[in-house]
Amino acid sequence: MKNKIYSYSKINSFNACPLKYKFLYLDKNFKKDESIEAFVGKIIHKSLEWIYTQKIDKERTYFSLDHLTNIFKDYWDQSWHSSIRRFKYIKKKKAEYFTSGMRFLVTYYQKFGPYFNQSVYRVEEEFNFKLEDFNFKAIIDRIDIDENRLHIIDYKTSKKAIKEEKLKTDLQMGIYLFAIKNKFPSYNDIKLSHYYVSSNQEVAIEASEFNKKMFREDLIRNIGNIEKSENENNFIANETKFCNWCYYWNECSVKTGNHPSTFL
Repeated sequence: MKNKIYSYSKINSFNACPLKYKFLYLDKNFKKDESIEAFVGKIIHKSLEWIYTQKIDKERTYFSLDHLTNIFKDYWDQSWHSSIRRFKYIKKKKAEYFTSGMRFLVTYYQKFGPYFNQSVYRVEEEFNFKLEDFNFKAIIDRIDIDENRLHIIDYKTSKKAIKEEKLKTDLQMGIYLFAIKNKFPSYNDIKLSHYYVSSNQEVAIEASEFNKKMFREDLIRNIGNIEKSENENNFIANETKFCNWCYYWNECSVKTGNHPSTFL
């Protein structure tokens, strides 16, 4: 078991629903289906990644709003597929989702454009590291380095922002912090933040506020639960409201009837 690679997505998937974890990570039953909310978030991430990749790799210093919105449209058109779903009780149309995503990008541009002069070091950077005897992988949306200060930024497209107290125990941020400390052990001045593109709101804490000892213990306990389920081949479905955004209903032992979503 110890040679496996763990990630935030993998651990979070098990914590949300062990049965879905089995379908996805053990049975390798990958679905093309995705929610429209996840799709919009993916295109926003790709568009923001494009900005800073242009700055880092091509030393580009100026971006017009038209160019940026065209990039968003191109990514949207290239990535759109027939298995994108909308929860049936939400009546927004495809064009409305496109417009809201474009609006997020425009408000981001209005705050940081046209030069985007943040001290960005890397975007979508992959880290591989060990914690105890376990292998981990993390992909961080953005890392800024300003003199001796390092800033981890995770973009969010959800409307509801997390509270600072919750961020201090956030599974994803904790894994990112261990990844960064493994790669940059000399940095002690580290900031962790969620950046909500829907509202241009940042929720941030200092790494010193994160209880690393408690988090490490919780993380190892989570992995122990996963390995116990795998050893016993025991994966219990966890039925919650989030089942409405899960597309394994045909395989699930606790769901019946048609999935409450429609294809866009």
